[in-house]
Amino acid sequence: NIKITITINQALEYLDASIENNNGQLKTTICYKSAWEPHILPYESDHPRYIHANIISTMLVRAARLCSTVEDFDMERLSAEMILLVNGYPPKFIHKHMKNFFIQYDAMNVWTELDIETYEQLHNTLLYKPTRRL
Repeated sequence: NIKITITINQALEYLDASIENNNGQLKTTICYKSAWEPHILPYESDHPRYIHANIISTMLVRAARLCSTVEDFDMERLSAEMILLVNGYPPKFIHKHMKNFFIQYDAMNVWTELDIETYEQLHNTLLYKPTRRL
């Protein structure tokens, strides 16, 4: 059974997104449920390294798709770095694969300068890019 609750408000949470109406301008961020914990595949697990690299890329793609502002994206990027460190990922590995992500999408200015224009291009590119299904 699905429970549906109807509310009228300026903000709502839907799946893993928080959506806020700010005078007609929608702002989106990642929404974390109260039971959420920062556990991901530990770096020391017996998996190929490309799996760990894909985790970093996936975290950044998710943040870029769901965060409508460069500031919120940067907070999610920093949060991702902390989660990776807590789960044993070496700082050099994190840095290398985050850098590769920004190079791949021609968005180094987002990482180094929090450039709004470049972020909007990154956000729109990833927002409308189909997700590959296996």
